[in-house]
Amino acid sequence: MRPRLPRPLLGGLIALLMTLPGAAAAQTQTTAPAAPRAPGPLGLNLPPPDRAALDGLGLNACPPPTARLDRLLYERTWGEGAALSCGNRVEGLLHLPQADPAYSAQPRTPQGGYDELVAELGRTQRELVIANMIWDEGPDAPGASVALAIARLREDLAAHPQRYPAGLTVRLLFGNTVRASAPFDPRANIYAAAEHLLAAGVPLTGDTVPGWRLEIASYAYTYPHSHMKVIVQDGERVLAGGFNISINHLPGDAPGGRGLDLADVGMWVRGPVARNALAAVRDTWEHSRLLTCSRPPRPGLLRRDCSLAAGPSPWPLVWPAPATPAGTAHVYPLYRRAGFTGADEALTELVGAARTRLDIVQSQIGGTAGCLGELSEVAGCSPLRQLPVWRAVVSAIRDHGVYVRLLLDYDTALQAETLGLLRALRLELRGLGLDDHLQTRWYGTAGGTHTKMIVVDGAMLVVGSQNLHFSSFGRAGLVEYSLATSDAGALREAQGLFDFEWARGTAIRTPWWLPALPGGG
Repeated sequence: MRPRLPRPLLGGLIALLMTLPGAAAAQTQTTAPAAPRAPGPLGLNLPPPDRAALDGLGLNACPPPTARLDRLLYERTWGEGAALSCGNRVEGLLHLPQADPAYSAQPRTPQGGYDELVAELGRTQRELVIANMIWDEGPDAPGASVALAIARLREDLAAHPQRYPAGLTVRLLFGNTVRASAPFDPRANIYAAAEHLLAAGVPLTGDTVPGWRLEIASYAYTYPHSHMKVIVQDGERVLAGGFNISINHLPGDAPGGRGLDLADVGMWVRGPVARNALAAVRDTWEHSRLLTCSRPPRPGLLRRDCSLAAGPSPWPLVWPAPATPAGTAHVYPLYRRAGFTGADEALTELVGAARTRLDIVQSQIGGTAGCLGELSEVAGCSPLRQLPVWRAVVSAIRDHGVYVRLLLDYDTALQAETLGLLRALRLELRGLGLDDHLQTRWYGTAGGTHTKMIVVDGAMLVVGSQNLHFSSFGRAGLVEYSLATSDAGALREAQGLFDFEWARGTAIRTPWWLPALPGGG
């Protein structure tokens, strides 16, 4: 397996760096001034979100489902999205960089999954909301194609206003995090998107197209930043996944692809649950800063002409009627951030409720931050320092004989955390005579994986942005969004993906500088 080319820093590594003395203070002054709603400068003490908005403002109601795992998530999201969990239609998975015919009908195209995404964005009728962590710069980056899709929407509105009686609103929200090409500038992503929009012919100020509204904002905090990757169309359709608008997810042979081929997955859903996603993005928006230009900016001069304002623009959330059912699928939203961590417990209970098998794809796993001091210990990350979600996995194995398959990313910068946790899990299970119930492999492609996907008992699928890692849990955890569903078609496609990638996964080998895993590797 060849060495991986550089890619953006992952959430947990950034979170770790921000815990170093002085790091948070240095970033706070330039990138995260106190927002009106935040009592502290780091975004750790935010008030809870508008739960009524997350639950559809009381306009929808779903009866309790009968299936065991559905009932669990329905109860865990009660009052925070359960009312929007029925009447949905899962439209399929979006695969990056490319899908394989073994599990998906998604066509292979020059920019892979981004071509599919851009085509879908062009179907927006009233409102397009994109929340993402990273947006890479450059003419061949996928953000250029997304910007062209936005420009075409604006052009169509200008030429055919009758098609858009409510006008067209586009909001872009960024996570205020750094990337490999701009390791000290969390604003690089928002300016890269603005440059792409200008190049596509979309004005950032003084637009004269009637009914057109464009707003761009960045989350106000670096610690913890927003790791959410969500797209909402017309308040009726949502795409939740783990991918960024990044060259890393391009096909390796695409212009600008650089041979990276980093795999990821998103899930399209149409129906009431999209209102929860919209409310979640709006909640994050309320803790963000708006890009404001003092004059019409010119390409390359954005930082002179535009800046991030102190607070967000108003975003009223008004639904005049219940959301229209689109299908019969149950889909459960899992939104979390500082001040709102119920999704952590829901995900923990879900994996702990497994009775037969857990198939998990993760780009980053680990114990708590306290495990970082135990990476070189022969026993690995001790149970007392593991996340509750991993203790739930052990409980499922111990109490119910569940078989667990972990398909993991092999990023050399993060292997120590992964292997430290795996050593501890294997030693504990060996002591119980159950070490054969945990199987692990590296993702088999040269590019590795950035996917966060869980299949529980072949009956519940989770797709989103939340890693099973300390950076995504607890009070200091990142902003995350995932969707869980029992839809048979989605489960079939996800299981096909997992089985295909498991078959070409590779044995986990421990580097010479770490204690070997029990049983070899």
